Amino acid sequence: MLASSLNPSAWYWCAAVAHALLLGYVLVAGGRGLLRWLLLVLALAGMAWSGAQALACAGGVLPPLDPAGFLAETVYSGSWFLVLHRVLRGPYGQSMPDSVRRVLALLWLLFAALGGFAAWMWYVRGQVLVASGMLDATVIAAALLCLALAAQVRRDAPVEGRRALMRLVAAAAMAASGDVIANGVALLAGTVPAPVLAAEAAATTVAVLLLLGVVYLQPQWSLAIFISPQARSYAPRFIIIAGVFVTLLVAVPFCRSLAPSFGPWIAVLGIALGGLPVAALLFSQRLAARARVWLSKHLRTYRYNYRTEWLRLIATLSSPDPRLPLPERAIKAVAQIVNSPAGLLWLRREPEDLLVCTAGWNTRMWSDARVRLDDPTVAFMAEKQWIFDTAELARNPAMYNGLSRPQWLDQFPDALLLVPLFSNETLTGFMLLLQSSSAFRLTFEEIDLLRTTGRQVAAHLAQYEADQRLAEVKQFEAFNRLTAFLMHDLKNLIAQQSLVVRNAARHKGNPDFFEDTIATIENSVARMSKLLQQLQSGETSGRRTRVRLGASLQEAVERCRGGAPEPQLEPVDERLCSQLDRERFAMVAAHLIRNAQDATGTGGHVTIRARREGGQAVITIEDDGCGMDAEFIRTRLFRPFDTTKGSKGMGIGAYQARTFVVDSGGSLGVESEPGSGTCITIRLPLAEPAEAVAEGSAT
Repeated sequence: MLASSLNPSAWYWCAAVAHALLLGYVLVAGGRGLLRWLLLVLALAGMAWSGAQALACAGGVLPPLDPAGFLAETVYSGSWFLVLHRVLRGPYGQSMPDSVRRVLALLWLLFAALGGFAAWMWYVRGQVLVASGMLDATVIAAALLCLALAAQVRRDAPVEGRRALMRLVAAAAMAASGDVIANGVALLAGTVPAPVLAAEAAATTVAVLLLLGVVYLQPQWSLAIFISPQARSYAPRFIIIAGVFVTLLVAVPFCRSLAPSFGPWIAVLGIALGGLPVAALLFSQRLAARARVWLSKHLRTYRYNYRTEWLRLIATLSSPDPRLPLPERAIKAVAQIVNSPAGLLWLRREPEDLLVCTAGWNTRMWSDARVRLDDPTVAFMAEKQWIFDTAELARNPAMYNGLSRPQWLDQFPDALLLVPLFSNETLTGFMLLLQSSSAFRLTFEEIDLLRTTGRQVAAHLAQYEADQRLAEVKQFEAFNRLTAFLMHDLKNLIAQQSLVVRNAARHKGNPDFFEDTIATIENSVARMSKLLQQLQSGETSGRRTRVRLGASLQEAVERCRGGAPEPQLEPVDERLCSQLDRERFAMVAAHLIRNAQDATGTGGHVTIRARREGGQAVITIEDDGCGMDAEFIRTRLFRPFDTTKGSKGMGIGAYQARTFVVDSGGSLGVESEPGSGTCITIRLPLAEPAEAVAEGSAT
């Protein structure tokens, strides 16, 4: 092996100095870290190997690799291997599967056996060239093994201490790559150009300096930065390096047949051209994932029987079980694909265009988070139509354009997947699937199956929502038929009341009684006439005016005086006004007060308050009655025609109350717990008090 003006001997001496610096730093400042002794072994082995290489190159020619040089090379590669092996074994030495540890031990026994056999060939049989080739091949195999372990560390590095581990990976990869290239050229061409030797020595020097920086960053090598215990696949990286090794062996006859003048350079070019894609495949997670998907799709048997999965999906969605509504069955249908134990469903609600949690399966957890369509996570799913894998997001945020875990997922630490639901290419919602106790890793098969299932489920849910709206319309049609009977009765009642008014003139014996009776009847006639007019015209909103809320609330309280407990209205600022239908507001307030009275014992309290808060009027109706649970409030309280009063109620009072408040530009909220009472909060936009109608003259 010819030396050149690059003087590889000097570069090897630089590598020896770098190893000496590492040795000194670990001894002086290395503390008592978990890798301290392994780093000391690596530094000593590196000094011995670099010094031997420098002396061998001093004469200008590097002789063929002999058993002594092989021993130095193997010990040095083995020291890198031990460092990587310790990191991969984890903090308690249990992270690496037993099968992998046994295979690695057998490989090193094989390397030792091949070295012993090559030494016998060298010294006993005198077959120097054959023995040197065997030694070169063994050194290449050991270096490739270190390269595979470095790639494994790169893949499984945890978030904690990732910066130090990435430098360790870079250092090990550079040292192993230099060894592979130099010994690969020696194996293929029988000689190594001086520039290649200098490059190997320079790469080793840089690698040791990087390792020195790693030791500086993590002098103690705490447990937090080791690979966490989990079952991982080593097979892909082992297969890649085995392919590289076999390719080198196959190319030996061809390269040895070339002329000595350019044979080594052809070997260098071939290793460089072949090594770049191999390195990218080993250390690029994105490229490795694409290659894995391509191989799985074209060369591997599918894990799922898609006919069975489709039949199971349809059977679950069409199940007649009344205890499990369609939204919950939909969650179950998707969750069973990935063996998820529970899940929740968010659906789009208009006109706000917000995603609201509407159903849960096999879980008591619930989310009140209203997720906007422009939320980064939702926007990413809508744009990419990707399954959002929270575990993959933690491992590789770059695949999700640098997104972070959304805050509204903080209450679900076991969240595994977000499955988008698309109908007519529009995102209509998503499912949150919780992870089981077993390890799970999303593959292309689950992705394709979840995408297809999500579209089918979205279609079923859209049909379900349409059916629900149609059912409500039919219920309102029945209600309209009921009002026809009501109008008939009201006509008779008005006729009777009018007759009483006309005949009252004959009874003038008691003027006070007569005047009170006439006033009461006239008021009743006026109200029923207005109700009749609204029912006939189909208009339920009435005319909006600027109303003093205190006077209207006082009127509502007076209507409820006969009930128990007697409602208490705290003083209200007369300037507190809002623009709405005064009569309907009084009816709504009276209805809510009566509900509070019904839910409260005779010894309880019903308190009404009104205050200004920003640009809104805030009205609270608070009682200390029996209260309601969250499930009842969420699913039944505001559902039309759903009542707990039996034949005494129609179940539309709360629905009408919220509808009126929302139509008036406000909102109605309920806070309640069983046994702790209920607080209903109405928020209405304020109107200027100067423009409010005078309520003192109205009745």
